[in-house]
Amino acid sequence: MVKLTLNNNYKIKALTLAKQKIVENLNLKCSDYYLLHDGVLPSKKEVFEIFNALPAGKNYKDKFVLGIYKYGNELIGIIEITKNSPVKGEWMIGLVLIAPEERDHGLGKLIHEALAHWAIRLGAKSFRLGVIEDNYKGKKFWSDIGYRKINEETMDFTKKTHIVNVMTCQICA
Repeated sequence: MVKLTLNNNYKIKALTLAKQKIVENLNLKCSDYYLLHDGVLPSKKEVFEIFNALPAGKNYKDKFVLGIYKYGNELIGIIEITKNSPVKGEWMIGLVLIAPEERDHGLGKLIHEALAHWAIRLGAKSFRLGVIEDNYKGKKFWSDIGYRKINEETMDFTKKTHIVNVMTCQICA
């Protein structure tokens, strides 16, 4: 069972589909992300994908969907991460979604640090993620905390096609 406490007393803990409604609400708050990424407002489909989409060759025991909670029970963020993907020791961060009012206050860095310490205990050596080329703030954030671009791919999303920067970061305790 995942349960992490950040330095600001926010908590990261396992999130299940039973919390579908609050995930839908958070997705709607984060419509800016979905419009940039997919070109459409979020729907129940995105909630389903957060919990059910898997990288090739992985199963649900490899995937973690985590909620970021402010002062107990207010969901203010989601992390979706898959261990040993695409290779052993490298973990794929599929999504980090943070409510707009919580952004730009250092929360992302706190989340990443807690996630890294937890993942290292479970055998992770590095993280991998993809950031769309048009997500300037996202690219800057990930670069600023040590991620480096290793590749780029063109990918189709709901109503948009993007160049996706594949980035990795070595993590250590």
